[in-house]
Order: sequence, then structure tokens, then C-alpha cells
Amino acid sequence: MTPLSDFERYVLPFVADAPRPAVQDAILDACVEFCTRTRILRTNPVTVALDGDRDEYQLDAPTDSTTVVDVVGVWLPEGQISPLTRPDLDAMYPAGWAGLKVSTTALVRGFYCRLPGLIRLIPSVSAPTFNLTVMVSYAPKRSASSVDDVLFERFAEVIAAGALGRLHQHPGTAYADPLRVAGYLQLFESAIIRFADEAQRCFAYRPLRTGQDEFA
Repeated sequence: MTPLSDFERYVLPFVADAPRPAVQDAILDACVEFCTRTRILRTNPVTVALDGDRDEYQLDAPTDSTTVVDVVGVWLPEGQISPLTRPDLDAMYPAGWAGLKVSTTALVRGFYCRLPGLIRLIPSVSAPTFNLTVMVSYAPKRSASSVDDVLFERFAEVIAAGALGRLHQHPGTAYADPLRVAGYLQLFESAIIRFADEAQRCFAYRPLRTGQDEFA
């Protein structure tokens, strides 16, 4: 884990005389927004044993200083299942879905999250125990004092742009320059769009093929 103070060298030269607590708050807020919107931090798939006594299950973040952003993958013994939205559920079950139960995971049609990390299988499973494999994305908590190393090693300048965009909006301060806000936030927004796409592809790239490759 990397302490928030390590990001300061990318921020302090561009916001003169800003107090360090305000700088660290802005850095943390930028880390939270970046991770929440890109879903770039993801756990490895983890298999957990569940019981049929509950309809909803709270999934854990990897550490006490992080929080679940989204469920990005769910597998039952029969294979992967897809997320369902509330409109999906209302269309699939016009008579209601909250009380539906099945005796086997083979009859589950998907999963629904009422809150981040709070997962419910649709229909619910009444079997005594069954296995569920999940992958979640996560972000630092607002109380965190350190963040995952990859945020510093690969995205320090991006996080700094997000922090500077926030700091230069602080009203009534000598260090804020509102004319610089748009530039920093544009850099931050562009990076979020780019890395959200890369995270979805798990940073995997296929080599480009040309016609000549076919005959090499």
C-alpha cells in the first residue's frame, strides 16, 4: 500500500501554499472517484460457501480500508450468471420476484444488487449450502490513509490532476485558481474514460494482424 503523502510531490508544486490536510483530502477523493468510475481495482475470483437461510449476501472488500464498488463477475457451479436490473426483474416477473425460491442453483437466472456488494440470486436458492464464486471491484474508503500501489505506480499523474482540479475550486482560498480547474478536470475525465475501457478488457491486448501475417 502507498501512503497518500507519496502523491504530494505531483500536487504541491502546482498549488502554492495549500495546507497538507486539504491536499491529502483532495488526493483521496480523486483516488475514490477514479476507482469507482473505472472499476480498475478488482479482486481475484473467490469462492464462498453460502446457505439458503438468507436471500441477500454482503460481499467483503479485500481490506478494512477499502469498500466494494461493484460486482463484476458471478459464477455458480453451472457457470457464469449475469446481472439483472430492477426493470429486468419487473419485466421477467410481473407478479413479483421477492419471494421466489428454487431448490437448485441450476434454476438461477441471474443476480441483483440492491446496494454495492449486496448480492441476491434471482430466484433465491433454498438449498442448505452452495458455492458462489465472485469477483468485485473496489475503491479506497473515505477514511483511508493509503491506497493500492498500482494507483501510485501507474496513475500518479492522473490522480494528481483530479486532486488539483478539486483544490483549485476551493472558495475563498489564496491558493485556488479557478482558471486552472477545467484543464485539470479534463485531463482527469479523459483518463477515467480511457482506463475504464482498459479495465473492462483487463489490460489485455491482441496483436494486430496484417494480410502478410497470414502467409508468414
